[in-house]
Amino acid sequence: MRIKRYLAHDMQEALIRIKADLGKDAVILSTKKVRQKGLFGFFKRPLIEVTAACEDEKIVKKEEESIKQESLALSLQLTQIKELERKIDSLEKILKEVIKKEQEEDISQTKELSKKNFIDVMRENLIKNGVESEIIDMLFSNLSGEASINNVVNNIYKEIKNMLGVAAPLSFNSKIPKIVFFVGPTGVGKTTTIAKIAAKLMFEDGKKVGFITADTYRIAAVEQLKTYAEIMNIKTKVWYEVDEYDRIIENFSDSDVVLVDTAGRSHKNQEHMDELKAFVAKANPDEVFLLLSATTQPSVFKEVVNTYSFLNDYKVIITKVDEVSTYGNILNIRYFTQKPIAYITTGQNVPDDIEQFNPEQFAKLIIGSKVL
Repeated sequence: MRIKRYLAHDMQEALIRIKADLGKDAVILSTKKVRQKGLFGFFKRPLIEVTAACEDEKIVKKEEESIKQESLALSLQLTQIKELERKIDSLEKILKEVIKKEQEEDISQTKELSKKNFIDVMRENLIKNGVESEIIDMLFSNLSGEASINNVVNNIYKEIKNMLGVAAPLSFNSKIPKIVFFVGPTGVGKTTTIAKIAAKLMFEDGKKVGFITADTYRIAAVEQLKTYAEIMNIKTKVWYEVDEYDRIIENFSDSDVVLVDTAGRSHKNQEHMDELKAFVAKANPDEVFLLLSATTQPSVFKEVVNTYSFLNDYKVIITKVDEVSTYGNILNIRYFTQKPIAYITTGQNVPDDIEQFNPEQFAKLIIGSKVL
């Protein structure tokens, strides 16, 4: 800093000299009046002593440079702080995305695990319901990996319902009389089932019904059918020999439908099966119903179905449904016969314990109440 004293007659003169000498940025440090020296100075007007100062140019430049550097440093720090804040914001965003993704993955894994457990439960229910493993594998092989739990249930239900097909009850056309055969293994309830259908046809549809029994191996079977015939006032004939058919059928020219009861045949007795083939071939029936019991093991009814493969076409009646606590066999029978199911029977009462097959009802029963 430069400091300089000025003597002037007045303040205006001092300021002019200071400005000219030190510049406009000079600072007045002090002012005072002083007497002029000498004998006559006492009588003269006092002078003004002004002390002024200004910043040294180098110092000013140095300070300016320092200020500039400090400003640059501060600016750099601010830039670094902003960059750090940006990075923190970015890291926070990334962290949130990671947490969200992990949460979504956890939820997805939980859902996937839940769906897997649910599918396992469904499989277990189908196994407990007696559905064959071949059918179960096929049902689940058609599932989409993206399917939700609700869709899994709906898809399996629809698959089972589609497998069960539609009911195919006895139908009628202009041909009179309509000849209908009932065949199946011993003990499946053919005679009782015929009586139930006859009662329905008579009392609900107003049809005139006739009976033919070819079950001459069991006297009780003939008597049982005759008993039902007497109760319902139905004409009945016994068919002993194949060649008698033409003569016997002439008795039913005024009937709408003739129901033919055949002997229960062991699927392992080839002689009996050949005899049944001959009866069927002679009559050339309009419809044939194969009766299978819901209590029959799949391995057994597969053999039965194979034995009756000589039939060109037939429908299925599943009997003794009231005697089972699981319903998978109904799906098994439908799957392995590939024939439509017409009726199910649910007891011995005539005519009440027979129903037209309901695919929707049995699809739900087969899936299992725990799932639904």
